[in-house]
Amino acid sequence: MTYFLRRLNAPVLVLPALLLGAMPVLAKPTVTAPAKVAPQTTVGVARAECFPVEGLSPSMRADAEKLLLRVLDSEGLYTLVGGIKPMSSGWLSLNTKLDKPDPLKLDRWRQIVATLRCGDEIGAHLTAFATVYEGNRPLQGSIFNRSALRTMLEKRASFWNGFAISPSSEPLEVLMATEYAPKSERFRGYGYLFGYPSRAVDFFVTSSEAQEADPAKKIVPRDFFSIPTFERETNSFVYAVPKGSTLDADDSLLRQKCAPILAEYKRRRALYIGDGKKGVVALIRDWFDNGQGRCSPLFARF
Repeated sequence: MTYFLRRLNAPVLVLPALLLGAMPVLAKPTVTAPAKVAPQTTVGVARAECFPVEGLSPSMRADAEKLLLRVLDSEGLYTLVGGIKPMSSGWLSLNTKLDKPDPLKLDRWRQIVATLRCGDEIGAHLTAFATVYEGNRPLQGSIFNRSALRTMLEKRASFWNGFAISPSSEPLEVLMATEYAPKSERFRGYGYLFGYPSRAVDFFVTSSEAQEADPAKKIVPRDFFSIPTFERETNSFVYAVPKGSTLDADDSLLRQKCAPILAEYKRRRALYIGDGKKGVVALIRDWFDNGQGRCSPLFARF
């Protein structure tokens, strides 16, 4: 915390000596003690504003806590903590029938998903896919780390400029631009949002283009690299690479960044999750707390 201190030295008025009929006597300046300034609280939010599930009904709160635990147990951990992945999804999947819509159901889930936020730094949305499958429109929940998203948009500006996306764009704007983009751009956009290494994103795009051009639509041979999560060692945070690839510097660095986060989460999860324990909301609030009741993913230690 930075403290701003102000010292006020009031000007002292000394009358000319000729008017006083004596040698001038300089008055002793009065020194005002520095004012006490409260620590800055611009970073983070109050605990109650970090995953504010308390305002939900009991059943909705229970669902919100289940979703939050699902996020943390999966690759979403690396979005909430460390900002390695600007976005994570897959922790909530729904369908709505076009001939029999249920807006009340969707609205209920949107209210729940809206509580998966911590100030302006972490936020979640429930969005529909562009493509309809057999009369159903699928929806998914996605959670964002705003700082990580901004960093990615700055780094990949040459790609996002074509969508009129800038570093200050809202997460939902970026997601919808990606979802409705032409196929190759859609795949590249999602690759960047999911935090995949450059080689994996490039392969994600080129292999799709090759398969599309192949009359037989054969899948391009590939291998998969996985980053462990709590729920499973493989196929959670996973990406494809050309067949026969070995770990390169980017892959190794990604693993090195994720390992301490997962280790710390496992330690905290054992303390907070289970019968008679504080629960997932307390887990994440305590992890994000700076010790003064302010919560931010920037305060998380691992």
